[in-house]
Amino acid sequence: MRDLVGFDNLPSEIAVQIDKVVNIWRKHLGTQLVGVYLHGSIVLNAFMPQSGDIDLLVVVEDSLDIPTKLAVAKDIIEIEGKPCPLEMSAVRLEDITPWKTPGNCVFHYSDFWRDRYLEKLSDPSVECYVVDNEFPDADVASYIKLICQCGIVLYGREIKEVFSDVSDEDFWEAISTEVDSYNFYDYLPRYFASNILILGRILSFKEMKVILSKYDGGLWMIEHVPDDLKYLPQLAMKIWYEGEQHELPKDDLEKLREFLIEEIMK
Repeated sequence: MRDLVGFDNLPSEIAVQIDKVVNIWRKHLGTQLVGVYLHGSIVLNAFMPQSGDIDLLVVVEDSLDIPTKLAVAKDIIEIEGKPCPLEMSAVRLEDITPWKTPGNCVFHYSDFWRDRYLEKLSDPSVECYVVDNEFPDADVASYIKLICQCGIVLYGREIKEVFSDVSDEDFWEAISTEVDSYNFYDYLPRYFASNILILGRILSFKEMKVILSKYDGGLWMIEHVPDDLKYLPQLAMKIWYEGEQHELPKDDLEKLREFLIEEIMK
């Protein structure tokens, strides 16, 4: 198993990349920036430097105009993948204090949207949903729930000054509402094994009422799925955390998906 790390023992090049992200937001927003907060596997001490994403939530005072969104995205793209993929959303302070469900995004960036941003930067008339719109995003509840559990302030106000904790009920609604259509093959191919682990992690929250990392969620899933399917999360762990290559039978994957969804929806 590759070594998993947390914020205090990140490789220096990753710490520098995180600092660069914070400085980009400070440069473009100035006093409109409330804070930048780290969540995801880093704060759960389960970050894999070789392939993990850096997950951030940015809190701003007001909505962002399109030129500001594009200016931020342009600078973010320049440090994307150097060395880690970046994923971040921005929310208005008034939308999270007090908490309102579902969360509302005024900005979102991930490598999934990178090419669309580049098209928009090249031709402003091109439509790009995450630039042209503010939009509800149930994932915001997950970000805030984890930030309140163990998040890290990278810049700005303290967590308790900014965030109202998301109730277990709102969090469960956010992570389970569309679970019946959950697809292991969503997003980029590199997320396939991760998607398997995430579905098991959703079920683990139902049972444990705490947010686990994908790693710990994977271990939990191995112990809680039928014996004939245990090999699937075991292999997903090897793919995601050890970089191994494995073909997983589609029939058994569907059995696993149906089992997890049925347990989640009980």
